[in-house]
Amino acid sequence: MDLALIFDFDGTVANSIDAILQLINKLAPRYGFEPISQDIFNSVRDLSFSKACRKLHFPLSKLPQAITMVLDEYRHIIPELSPCPGMDSVIQKLKEEGITLGLISSNDSEYINSFLRNHNLEFFDWVEGTKGVLGKHNSIQTQIKKYNLNHLNTLYVGDEVRDIKAAHRSKVKIISVTWGLHSEKNLLRYHPDYLVTKPEELLELAQNIKSNSL
Repeated sequence: MDLALIFDFDGTVANSIDAILQLINKLAPRYGFEPISQDIFNSVRDLSFSKACRKLHFPLSKLPQAITMVLDEYRHIIPELSPCPGMDSVIQKLKEEGITLGLISSNDSEYINSFLRNHNLEFFDWVEGTKGVLGKHNSIQTQIKKYNLNHLNTLYVGDEVRDIKAAHRSKVKIISVTWGLHSEKNLLRYHPDYLVTKPEELLELAQNIKSNSL
């Protein structure tokens, strides 16, 4: 089987969750808010943007501006992020298996490529930035068409509920990972095709799918 894996970046490949929380706390005073503790962050990390804002008493009207500001600050630190533990060796082994690897992100491709160079992770066949944080299904469909991938042999790998929804809308299977933003319990509520709890399980799953043993 000519297997292709399309990866989400934040929380799936890059260990970015803590960095994003630090940025949120850095920017909070501009909106007249106190920094968010790790416990409070953990209590809202499974919620949608709108529900999290309501719980934190953050005005929804300011959400688009806040997202833009965080992403603008965040992109500058992307090259210095660390890979999620274990993902560097797994990505290399996936490539050695002859699996096509793609990467999509709401961040600019140049910053993602800098991250990959800094960590010797230039194993992806292509890296594409998306237009905003809510258009993943369009990006998946675009890349499948652009790179002439087979929907049946293409899987999306991500750490959030919206990754599951995007994959289902794009008619590809989803491998949800539990080391990112959303909890295993929350991910399972949205019925991912596969769920893995550590990178080594992702490698084993991909090998099994590729050999048609599942």
